[in-house]
Amino acid sequence: MGRRGKVVAWVLAVLLAASAGVATWWFAFEPGQRARATAEAVASAFASGVADDAMFTEPAAERLSSVYGGMGDLRPTVTLTDLVPVDGSAQTAHLHFEWVIHEGKQSWAYDTTVALARADGPNWKAVYTPASVAPTLQEGETLRASRLAATRGEIVGQGGLYLAYNQPAYRVGIDKTLTDQATAEASGARLAELMGIDADRFVERIRGSGPRAFLEARVLRAQTPDEAALAQQAQRWIGVRVIDTTRPLALSSSFARPVLGVVAEATAEQVDASGGSVRAGDLVGRGGLQEARQHVLGGTTGFVVEKVMTNRQGLELFRVDALPGAPVLTTIDVGLQEAAEAALAGVASASAVVAIRPSDGALLAVASGPASEGYSTATLGQYAPGSTFKIVTALAMMRAGATPDTLVPCTDGSTVDGYRFDNWEGYPATELGDVPLRTAFAHSCNSAFLAQARSLTPEQLADAAGSLGLIVEKNLVVGAFAGQVPTDGTTVEQTAAFIGQGRVLASPLGMATVVASVAAGHTVDPVLVVEPGRVTHAPATPLTQDEASVLRGLMRGVVTTGTGTALQGLGGEPAAKTGTASWGSPVRYHGWVTVIQGDLALAVFIEDAPGGSADALAVAQQFLTAAR
Repeated sequence: MGRRGKVVAWVLAVLLAASAGVATWWFAFEPGQRARATAEAVASAFASGVADDAMFTEPAAERLSSVYGGMGDLRPTVTLTDLVPVDGSAQTAHLHFEWVIHEGKQSWAYDTTVALARADGPNWKAVYTPASVAPTLQEGETLRASRLAATRGEIVGQGGLYLAYNQPAYRVGIDKTLTDQATAEASGARLAELMGIDADRFVERIRGSGPRAFLEARVLRAQTPDEAALAQQAQRWIGVRVIDTTRPLALSSSFARPVLGVVAEATAEQVDASGGSVRAGDLVGRGGLQEARQHVLGGTTGFVVEKVMTNRQGLELFRVDALPGAPVLTTIDVGLQEAAEAALAGVASASAVVAIRPSDGALLAVASGPASEGYSTATLGQYAPGSTFKIVTALAMMRAGATPDTLVPCTDGSTVDGYRFDNWEGYPATELGDVPLRTAFAHSCNSAFLAQARSLTPEQLADAAGSLGLIVEKNLVVGAFAGQVPTDGTTVEQTAAFIGQGRVLASPLGMATVVASVAAGHTVDPVLVVEPGRVTHAPATPLTQDEASVLRGLMRGVVTTGTGTALQGLGGEPAAKTGTASWGSPVRYHGWVTVIQGDLALAVFIEDAPGGSADALAVAQQFLTAAR
């Protein structure tokens, strides 16, 4: 063989060797890659719940979709963990499933296998079985996930008495499956009137809902005779449905409602803000402590995953138990809260009673009258405190050197920059002139306190207000406003501040704090919720025992000889300060009174009080008589 022939032979040998290598790669490596690609496609199909029948030996798309039917929008993460050859025509894919049912909770995880069968050439197909989707699953069986609601915690008051707790109840509403649209609307109007809710709004809800909707009008307490009777009466109209249930409810529909809040279906805003922990239809707190302490009271929902067998019975596969909510401990006294609400029941305008135990700052009653229409006038109202603020002015005067015997000018009126201030109508003429501070305080002489604006600064007045807790930030858990004493403003506004008018504002909570501080002998920080690590805020200048003692003496004089003599019949040695603040045009009056009776400090407020402080005094008398 010549040299050229040897070269040709060598080239042919190399080509044959290369061809053999390609064949080895094709028949060994490429089919394995195809099998892996098929296994990964199956994992992806199981993760989405959407399969292509072409990748299976038999149709599987509809069967897989049916398996996931009870899982809602939930889908697992599915990972191919191993691919094990069985022989040249079969392999086994090992899959790992992980279902995150609730974010932050234990996931449901398990492993399955899927058989792969050699199809034409290098191609592979999967053999679908229900057990490859979830262990023990048989043909015709499906998966179902259900949430497990947590038992809500109670809101508790003094003596361990429940203020709001889970109790038997009735959901009363219109079930549109029971009647036609016209009848549903007619019955809805009558039902709304019976339930004491807005009929037009309720009928509009009925009109805008679907044909199978249930429109809840009200939840009634089964153990309250009056409410149970309402549920019975409601059933006389076609389309009304009464559903037995258990709901977290307060002692009554009005009991401390602005402070406690209610429990109802979550709003869209609450669902969006929850980060997935709250879903549409969940019962959550709305307003007050129920909302502010939702994370404590609500507990943690759980879930259960079942396989639903062909006989429609469920068999549990996995569970995460719900964790019950914890109680929230408050300082509310049931008897005093009920007495406060009873005293306000007949008041025709926004009103409030706030009672504090000075010895520990416990808020015993925080009541807003029915005319407040659900608004917490007691803790959020912002009103001119009128002459009750003279407690603050008296403290500022004392710090500037005044005593109860210091003479102050009490004239029949005072003019500042053209604005006329008068004493209250009926001020006794016998108490005019240069009178002791104790007399001006007892009879509430405006001109005597307005005169202090010539020698005291707005900053001194604000400092005294802080010492009595009026403008110190409150930590009640629920929203609260105590008061404001601005140090700027016109001359008229700064002068008016000395009699609790102008730009001075206070809430009933704020004025109750003032008299509680006087009673306690130090600045009181009101407490509503008993929690460890509670943050308190101290004033710049603390109130001293000596200062408080003098203020108590001045307030005692209001009851013995001044504007609060109506309280003498209560017994003991009550101390008080009345107040009437003018507002609006034509002029109307806020009625105020603050009272100390033993270890009880009280503020009563009425927004529109034709009789001024006398109207508030009548409420205070009724409350204190019931509280004895």
